Amino acid sequence: MAIMKGIREYGTNGNNGTDGISLRFFRLFRILSSTWMSAKFAERSNEAELMDGADYTEAELIENLADLRRVNRYLGGGRALTRHLFPMIEAAGLRRIRILDVGAGSADIPARIVDWARDRGIEVELVALDLNEIAVLEARSRSVNYPEIKVIRADAMNLPFDDSSFDFALASMFLHHFENDGASELLNSFARVSRVAFIVNDLRRHPVAYYSIKLLTRIFTRNRLVRNDSALSVLRGFTERDLAEIGDASQTELRVFRHFPYRFILIGRQSL
Repeated sequence: MAIMKGIREYGTNGNNGTDGISLRFFRLFRILSSTWMSAKFAERSNEAELMDGADYTEAELIENLADLRRVNRYLGGGRALTRHLFPMIEAAGLRRIRILDVGAGSADIPARIVDWARDRGIEVELVALDLNEIAVLEARSRSVNYPEIKVIRADAMNLPFDDSSFDFALASMFLHHFENDGASELLNSFARVSRVAFIVNDLRRHPVAYYSIKLLTRIFTRNRLVRNDSALSVLRGFTERDLAEIGDASQTELRVFRHFPYRFILIGRQSL
């Protein structure tokens, strides 16, 4: 059974908590949003995202992947994950690391990890896994200058690796694509293949997050996948209660962290 060890909040300035004007807005949004919660946000949506089907062109999906890279870069997705991963690598004193990124998309987060490792003289082998053939081809194309990254096509629900094959297993913006039962199975798989820890980065379901991304996608993109799936991803996202249920159904011990804006980081550490 998983043990939820509490929620910590991380701001955008690198300190624990959200300081200054960010904190004031955060508190205001928390007060206002408490009156906005409705049936729309009370439970996770089970509506499938367009990118999880097949009704799109190759160009649409490639553009969608580009928008996801921008989200990771400018809305803190990649930073939230690496803020935990990098200190864990340093604390473990690892000079050679092997990392699995599940649902890697176009492999922008693996590239960020490799850049960080190169700057510190750390040898890294990174396997970027995705089931979507277009995403795999795009990831391979964008990783030509990163020999440390191996891109493979495989099913996350049936990871083709032995136990403890990797030091870390990662997943960003991926868990919400699964219902609670599937999410629990994924956490167990991540725990099985990781030697040190697994880290999951995903969305916190909240009215402010939903209406904000709905507005931003109407302003900055015409891609129908992005416009539909971005807001739907929030509705498929999680609350602390959802994560507790998923954790209880899995066999992993979890720690959960909030990150601004409306992100959850789940960490499952292994006993070394």
